[in-house]
Amino acid sequence: MGWISYVVYMDTKYMEYFYGIVEDRQDPLKVGRVRVRIHGIHTDEKTLIATADLPWCQVILPTTSAALSGLGTGHGLVEGSTVFGYFRDHAKQDPIILGSAAGIPQAGYKESITDDLITRDIEKGFNDPRALTVDDYKGGSEEPNPTQDSRRGWGLTTAMDTAPKFPKELKINYDNTGSTIEELELTEDMLPYYPLYTDDSDYSVYARGSVLDHKIKGDILHPQTQQILSDFVDVDSAPVYPYNKVHQSESGHVFEVDDTLGKERINVHHRSGTFHEIHADGSEVTRIVNNNYTAILKDDKVYIAGNTDLQVGHGNVNITVNTGNVDMKVMKGNVTSEITEGNLKADILKGTTDVLSEGKITITGNNTTEIISDTTITGTLHVTGKQTNDSTIHAKKDISTDAGNGPTLATHTHQVKLVKSGLSTKTSEKGK
Repeated sequence: MGWISYVVYMDTKYMEYFYGIVEDRQDPLKVGRVRVRIHGIHTDEKTLIATADLPWCQVILPTTSAALSGLGTGHGLVEGSTVFGYFRDHAKQDPIILGSAAGIPQAGYKESITDDLITRDIEKGFNDPRALTVDDYKGGSEEPNPTQDSRRGWGLTTAMDTAPKFPKELKINYDNTGSTIEELELTEDMLPYYPLYTDDSDYSVYARGSVLDHKIKGDILHPQTQQILSDFVDVDSAPVYPYNKVHQSESGHVFEVDDTLGKERINVHHRSGTFHEIHADGSEVTRIVNNNYTAILKDDKVYIAGNTDLQVGHGNVNITVNTGNVDMKVMKGNVTSEITEGNLKADILKGTTDVLSEGKITITGNNTTEIISDTTITGTLHVTGKQTNDSTIHAKKDISTDAGNGPTLATHTHQVKLVKSGLSTKTSEKGK
């Protein structure tokens, strides 16, 4: 099947522009269309024109999106967004969205004939129409085959129970338990969900000068041993409007490209509290609130010009080399290993152990030092204290003392033949 080309002749003389409110984005074709209630064209009475009866509007994307074959990005419109567009046909049945408009939402969505604001309500048009659940549409204007048009076989297909929402509360722990997110549970009086607030700019608070606080909250169990931690999660931002470009998502993700003079930053912040930030001086700070996995399928090389500090607050350190060697070289300096409380164990299951030192080797034990193996010493063995032996001492040559006489044997009996005295033998219980 070949391509089918459509030529649309637009007479700009009759083009009519409009403002409207997005009420639905669940495009069944999944091409980014939205349903829009247009000011001056549609009524807010949903018994006359329900959200499900509004026309689908194509959204014009910027040239940064290829809008072809999955390439590029889609739009960011949500229910409640104010959009600007035009009608592509004279009958005003083919609306095109050209862009969105930010403002300062009010508590009411329009003025009455008495100039009073009419309170926002999901049962009225020009508002976010989503109920708590899909079942809540039953018996209303948004269900399939409603009273006002029983021939309509479709209605709204999603509700707030399956929609993304900002976390209600985020708790970040530094005791090896990770972070926990308390999700927001909506009630009827919290609808419509959008706008999230009124009487304030639609621009993100972070674009207007607020700071995402990355500092530690709460007590640290071991502040003296976790000083690195408090420095590690420090923040270096002071955004100034309009230089901080912010993209904030519906569930609470934040992407910042901050061009504030002297505080230039890039920050990627996940709703869980995990973030990666590049500071003005080029420093990088990363906090991962739960598990971290990195797979490098070839070589990994790291050069550190200064110091490296590794602290494990709660848990173990395991290093496994399946095939290969572990080489540690200190060109100039010392290697210090300190165990404040615990044991040191080294198992060589197959192979040898070599220790080479051009200087003195000192082994100090406050209790005893035990060697369970045959031991060969090539050189002089000097013992400054007492020596006890539970078995035989074998010497290929003489055993002597510095005094020039023989060693004293405390519990040894031997026979000595005395020739000059005429006695055949002499028995001694303790002798030399």
